[in-house]
Amino acid sequence: MKNTKTNNVKRRSFLAIALVTAILFSFIACEDDDKIAPVIDIRLNKNSLNFILGGESDKDTEKLTVTVTNTDSKEVTWSSSKSDVASVDDSGVVTALKSGIAIITATLKNGGKTATCTVTVQEIFVNTKDIEMISIPAGTFIMGQKGITELTFSVTIPDLYMSTHEVTQKQYETVMGALPSSFSDDPPPIYGVGDDYPVYYVSWYDALVFCNKLSEQEGLTPAYKKKDTWTPVPSTSNDDWNEVIIDPKANGYRLPTEAQWEYACRAGTTTVYNTGDTISDNTGWYTDNSGKKTHEVGKKTANAWGLYDMHGNVLEWCWDWYETYLSNPMGASSGSVRVGRGGGWDDTPEFLRSAFRYYYDPYIRNPSTGFRVVRPY
Repeated sequence: MKNTKTNNVKRRSFLAIALVTAILFSFIACEDDDKIAPVIDIRLNKNSLNFILGGESDKDTEKLTVTVTNTDSKEVTWSSSKSDVASVDDSGVVTALKSGIAIITATLKNGGKTATCTVTVQEIFVNTKDIEMISIPAGTFIMGQKGITELTFSVTIPDLYMSTHEVTQKQYETVMGALPSSFSDDPPPIYGVGDDYPVYYVSWYDALVFCNKLSEQEGLTPAYKKKDTWTPVPSTSNDDWNEVIIDPKANGYRLPTEAQWEYACRAGTTTVYNTGDTISDNTGWYTDNSGKKTHEVGKKTANAWGLYDMHGNVLEWCWDWYETYLSNPMGASSGSVRVGRGGGWDDTPEFLRSAFRYYYDPYIRNPSTGFRVVRPY
């Protein structure tokens, strides 16, 4: 049952998204009672800049130059808060090195005025099943939102990879050998069918099987363990399946935790949606614009971290039991229903909010529920 509470390597490239925040500093110095010295300004030249390292781009993908303007041409020094993520030389040339977030600072030698830019470096790879994964840089955020969830608190998320799209029907069939059985019904589903449509009619149990099979096919250690075999997948609640655990040493694919999902969805935002405090037609697929069906993935604008369809299209399973948030959540140790996030094509806008929590029985299969995958960085 859906929660309606309102309070609650085939190719490899590096994507560096430089979100450049120009911070203007100025001061006024008095020479005497009658004269005012010129204002000294320091500001960066860009508000935003995107570039790809090592990818399929025609642009100069090697470096990013940030220049600084100041009215009296004082000498500037440059520094990086994380030089292993993004380094900067004496000319303001920034080089992206690995996934993460770094603050580049330009400082006037005389006067101490500074301007900064935030450089977010991400890595992309496409696995052998054509699932594109993008790195989500480590960071700390406020999970939850007043009026939407029971609690709000600070959570720290380590680096991870997340699929840029919801798992598609083609990807699911490639890994599993067949689409969910409901796709063979006569008449066929009317909720969107095609290679690039998100897969649906998948239970939480089905998603676990997919993750383990994908890991095995990629030569990785499966994340999920349980006592008995993985077949058949139950169509009712099952104690053995409900006691699945995550192997802490595994490097394989798995469902995101609630905290990972919300952190990635927000991509640095604190608003109700990752596009702002109100929903628009470009935010995602929901009741007002979906035509009562799913749509091909990636047709709406990605969020700031390159993730598509975090709001709408299909609801996305998460690992967690639906219980009260934990202070640094990996999910409750037990429960009866599992969490879904993001809302689907059949939901009204309030159910697409970044912090909104759904719940379903883990065996439920319906036409508005799918998933995306993550793996350790």
